[in-house]
Amino acid sequence: MRKFICYTDGSYQSSINAGGWASIILDEDEKVIAKLYQGLTHTTNNRCELRAVLETLKYFKDPTDITIVSDSQYVIGGINGSAQKWFEEQDLTKKNLDLWFEVVELLKKHKVTMVWTKGHIGNKWNEEADKLCVFAAQCYNLPRDIWTTKSELKS
Repeated sequence: MRKFICYTDGSYQSSINAGGWASIILDEDEKVIAKLYQGLTHTTNNRCELRAVLETLKYFKDPTDITIVSDSQYVIGGINGSAQKWFEEQDLTKKNLDLWFEVVELLKKHKVTMVWTKGHIGNKWNEEADKLCVFAAQCYNLPRDIWTTKSELKS
């Protein structure tokens, strides 16, 4: 099974009501094989952080050994235990369950190791992912993030 390391990041800029996610995928020799990124309106920072991981997992069609490096404690904590527990206990009070559901399903397919890195301290690939997601958020004609709020569920 080939091994890959992926640096993911997400951002949100309230001044423009847009965010972006990015993933830089490297092979075992640390050669860049893909840069994935997209901007979205009406989103949140956590949704973009999680979307970056989701889109990274979806990129690999066959079962793959993937190390994902993220500066998001929210994502790391969810993947390393909380999210699976939410579904086992049918806890539907958590945010971003639409994305978490897809991530949890893809975690069954791949061998994933999550690694936390402190953001904005000069890690080359983390900084590059950050630049890509900020750039993505500033593009024109961005799609709207599709998700359901608790208030929408009540109506």
